[in-house]
Amino acid sequence: MSLIHPAAHYHPYRSASGGWGSAHAVMNMLWREQALFSTPLALMRQNKPKGFACVSCAWAKPGNPHALEFCENGAKATAWELTSSRTSPAFFEEHSLTELRDWSDYALEQHGRLTHPLRYDANSDRYRQTTWEQAYLDIGTNCGS
Repeated sequence: MSLIHPAAHYHPYRSASGGWGSAHAVMNMLWREQALFSTPLALMRQNKPKGFACVSCAWAKPGNPHALEFCENGAKATAWELTSSRTSPAFFEEHSLTELRDWSDYALEQHGRLTHPLRYDANSDRYRQTTWEQAYLDIGTNCGS
């Protein structure tokens, strides 16, 4: 299995940072992630009063923000957080942690957000589903050690 997405490629960018080049890159990414509708609505609240801070860098919320006051990386990070892709515990039944360590960050990210709390099981070298109650209990128990 290839760990690099077949569409991944690198082309040097020779234009200025920001502006139309960034807007174009964000739109391409939103199209690719199938997030053309949910992400723009979220971006209108990003870095705004009564909104939320950038999930990428925690850019401060300015007092008089502009409608599109966020950076390209912040827009991409928000889109990735809002992805509809999901990773269930079944994924971790198929893949050991040793195997996943060899995957690229990109390949792991493409599987989406976790659907359940998980706990590492050293005997099987896999993440196993747990409950939120058990996860919090384990965190509280191990916090003082």
